[in-house]
Amino acid sequence: MIKTEKTLDMAKTIKVRVEGMTCNHCKMNVERNLSQIEGIGEVVADPDHNEVVITGDHVDLEKIKSTVESIGYSYKGE
Repeated sequence: MIKTEKTLDMAKTIKVRVEGMTCNHCKMNVERNLSQIEGIGEVVADPDHNEVVITGDHVDLEKIKSTVESIGYSYKGE
């Protein structure tokens, strides 16, 4: 499936690549900050694979990108 919109509705789950997470503290930092974005219900970060799985009713990729970068990590997209 090709996603062309920057906003996904209706309880979607997406996986994004985030580089720079090296430890459990990084994992918790990413999860805590992304879970504060309106519309996001669950965030699970995996520093070993540079992946973050995000589930929510309204997932705004631009907000995810800006949040990830504002806390010092590199957002690499879906």
